[in-house]
Amino acid sequence: MDMLRSMQEALDFVERNLQERIGVEEVAGAAMMSKYHFQRMFHMLTGFTVSVYIRNRRLTRAAEALAASDEVKVIDLALSYGYDSPEAFAKAFQRMHGVTPSSARSRNVKLKSYPRLSFHIQLKGDVEMNYRIVEAEASVAAGKETLVVSDPYKEIPVFVEQIWEDGTHDQINQALGREPRSLLSGYHYDFTEDGSRLYLMGEAIAEVAELPTGLTVLSIPAQTYAVFEGHEVAELWMRIYSEWFPSAGFEQAEGPCIEKYTWIDADCEKALCEVWIPVMKKER
Repeated sequence: MDMLRSMQEALDFVERNLQERIGVEEVAGAAMMSKYHFQRMFHMLTGFTVSVYIRNRRLTRAAEALAASDEVKVIDLALSYGYDSPEAFAKAFQRMHGVTPSSARSRNVKLKSYPRLSFHIQLKGDVEMNYRIVEAEASVAAGKETLVVSDPYKEIPVFVEQIWEDGTHDQINQALGREPRSLLSGYHYDFTEDGSRLYLMGEAIAEVAELPTGLTVLSIPAQTYAVFEGHEVAELWMRIYSEWFPSAGFEQAEGPCIEKYTWIDADCEKALCEVWIPVMKKER
């Protein structure tokens, strides 16, 4: 499978160049993917960023070298693994391993090891994925914004529960002229290399009018979207990246990803989710 082979080639590139100055762009190039798409794929499939993976592999190799030989100099390791000074290297080393580089030479010292990754993406195909390709015009959304630092599956539910309980959810509906308890959409945007992103709980608006203090206005460009639907949003996100993207002729484009929710029962207890991901056709 092309995607699997590309991801493996990227990992091979990292291993060959741990002692060189490499960044996400170079690793993505080894996979023949755009930097943006590769970052999103890697983070979704592994749970951590490309930069964190490279750092962990370097510090694992450094610890192995120190434990294996008393002749290896800390300053040489620091420079060979891309640190500007022995002090910066020692700080990163201790943060990961819990001991200083010098202490790593001692016997009975516990060190952490992060083995190299190996991607094994299994395309089951036994459960269908409903999706469609949509050309969407530019739009504007308004709502409450929060910073998601590392784990959207934990941080976003806490944020959503908070704005439901403190009345912000219905305040947004009222400000946008919507019925109380109408479900708002979730907008993921401004993804960064450290894995963080902004998340806005709100809805599209026809025009930017005067809004209550504390609401954020988000401009969304005209884009092509792959739209998926399901009932469990976390599972749906994972299936998109582990099953659909590896076999599709598209890769993720820059721009906000959107979760659109709709009640499907009269008691407002069950909802259907659509995940809208901006895409572009792969370059052949």
